[in-house]
Amino acid sequence: MNSFLESSTEETEDSQNHDEGHQTKLVNQKKWELGYLKRKCRNLELESYYVSYMNRLRLSHLGIFIFILILIAIVHSLLLIASFPNSENRDIYLDIGIYMGCTFIILVVLLFNFRLPLNKRYEWLTFSTIWLAISALVLMDISLPIYRAVKDYNIIVPTYYSFIIYAIYIFMPITEDIHAFILGLSVSACYMILFSFVTYRRRMDGSREIDLPKIVSEGIFMACVNMLGLFFRLTREVAIRTTFLDKRQCVEETLVLRAARDQEKSLLLSIIPAQIANKIEEDVKMRIEHLKKSKKCRRSTHDDTESTPTPLWRQMDTEKLFIEPHNDVSILYADVVNYTYLTTTLDVKTLVETLHDLFVKFDTASQEYNVLRIKFLGDCYYCVAGVPLPNEYHARSCVYLGLRMIKDIRDVRSKRKLDIDMRIGVHSGNILSGVIGANKWQFDIWSKDVDIANRLESTGEAGRVHVSGQTLQQLDGEFIYEEGTAKARDDPVLRKYQIRSFLIKPPSSKASSYITMRRPKSSLRKNLEMRQGLDPRSDLPTNFMQNSISQYNQIRNQATLEMSREVDKMPIGRIQVSKICFGHMKRLTQDEMEEQIFRSNITSVFLFFKDWRWELMFMKQPDFMLKYSVLVSYITLLCAFIMQAVNTTQTLAFWTLVAVSNALMVMLLALVWYKKLWIMFVSKTEASKPKQKISRWFYKLSDGIQRNIIVRSTIYVAVIVLHSTGILLQLIAISMQVWVSP
Repeated sequence: MNSFLESSTEETEDSQNHDEGHQTKLVNQKKWELGYLKRKCRNLELESYYVSYMNRLRLSHLGIFIFILILIAIVHSLLLIASFPNSENRDIYLDIGIYMGCTFIILVVLLFNFRLPLNKRYEWLTFSTIWLAISALVLMDISLPIYRAVKDYNIIVPTYYSFIIYAIYIFMPITEDIHAFILGLSVSACYMILFSFVTYRRRMDGSREIDLPKIVSEGIFMACVNMLGLFFRLTREVAIRTTFLDKRQCVEETLVLRAARDQEKSLLLSIIPAQIANKIEEDVKMRIEHLKKSKKCRRSTHDDTESTPTPLWRQMDTEKLFIEPHNDVSILYADVVNYTYLTTTLDVKTLVETLHDLFVKFDTASQEYNVLRIKFLGDCYYCVAGVPLPNEYHARSCVYLGLRMIKDIRDVRSKRKLDIDMRIGVHSGNILSGVIGANKWQFDIWSKDVDIANRLESTGEAGRVHVSGQTLQQLDGEFIYEEGTAKARDDPVLRKYQIRSFLIKPPSSKASSYITMRRPKSSLRKNLEMRQGLDPRSDLPTNFMQNSISQYNQIRNQATLEMSREVDKMPIGRIQVSKICFGHMKRLTQDEMEEQIFRSNITSVFLFFKDWRWELMFMKQPDFMLKYSVLVSYITLLCAFIMQAVNTTQTLAFWTLVAVSNALMVMLLALVWYKKLWIMFVSKTEASKPKQKISRWFYKLSDGIQRNIIVRSTIYVAVIVLHSTGILLQLIAISMQVWVSP
């Protein structure tokens, strides 16, 4: 419950001084900051699960890389064959052999990463195979230009260098960003050496001078590729960590909901037996479904002008009586002697504490002896044995419970020094039990035998259990007894039903361990539950408060355990080449089948929702990474302009585009970064807002840009147009030079 309690605490503290809606926006925005996400994952003990999932994800990406590499090698070889005349085909056999041979070597080296037990045992194996594979790729791509330059004096531009750098950041199973960056810089340095001493050692016009503009352009290009690779890893880590936190929150909320349902069930079972409670739940579900169907029918017939319908529990045609007959049960009535005197001598607090102490002991004893407490009214406490599960020992259960109650009240009497005792009556017979009431349910029992048990209690003797002859017959001579009281012989109700009563003698103090009895075997109890269709959750403790506290104390441990299971079920991509090639078919679980059904709503190529309404809802979600995307776009645009400027003399239109693009991008950067920078350098607390009118306007505008889909789409289109216009102008300039040249 850590994150659940933390979020609740944060909201409570911030709501004292700041607007709740503004605070919620800040919390949502912080979820997309990498530093905050890492701290949150560590605090919630999710880091190990994140590492485990990322290893699976990188392994899947490595499978995709192998597939792409094989495809590129085949297509490249076919293009070489198709591009050269037949007389020169023997000159490209070496190229094709190197490409295909190195691809095979790389494939063999990378396959070691799919041996998971071997990689777990030797952690250095993954790191070594990556360096070997990348080195083989670089040597393959560099060796041919060097060979051609030395043998044929033919300059060949390397083909794979951008693909290799992208692969380092996207496909290789490299854990740390710094390691990927070092490897990317190493590859870039190798190619810069190649460009400086082989590829661009001479200009295209034949002069012996180094073609410095080309080298600078290639350096800028590879710097951009490395930057985009790091940006991809950043955005991927942010997205996955956010998903982990959302998943953890979902698990916690599910556990909290489950605990709330268990509490509700425990509370219901503390009032109503499980058998009737299950029927009430089914009836409530049926009424809810009926209400939904009624609303759908009214919508279909456009009958929305009617008044509010009468609640279903008020309608006569849908009322139900949850009444059940029970034969061969025993009813116990208990009453506190001298209760009226206590109410006049004790203060209210002491009186309530005394009754609470007594009734808690009685509830514990009734649960121990499988006796169902019906309710207590003031000082009166009555219960029944044999409901809802039949109990062949119901008479003994009630007598033992009565003796236990006498012992408990005497303990309270000696502890609190009060003149109180217990008068108890027990009778065996048949009853009707059930729930009555409309707005407030009340479980109770009815029959003449209930009245008889009540009369036995009122005509009994303090400190004794007053039983009827029907109850005594089922005790099998286990207890010592004597004739009942004179009040019982003169009672009109008992005389009417010809009830003969007896007084059970309590055991001596030496036999204080009499709280033992034969109880139904566990196998018999389970068979009875299965036969009667009881909910397994009916075994939940009926002590509501104790059950609630224990459940909430276990939620954090349960969330951690449940999260370990959920991580294993989390998907790792739409296309899982490693699973197709190296995995094995298995029977899907219910959760996996539900996930597969959900994923069928997403297109395989562009990952759009097939339902346009879902796609629109998804697109309307705020883009808190927009400021980083705009910054990277501006850097790549500047790099593209520099690369074009250093290679050829540009026209006035190009420099006009550069000026306009810089002005637009700087203004856009200022807008999308204003809120973040204000929070970082100006605000004293994250929840504070600017007080100056202009600053507050820019603050709201900065926040609104990342939330408004129309504004964001306009920014995306504008950035694409700026990049495309620069490329178009460069192509036009090159075409003009080719056209005017002889």
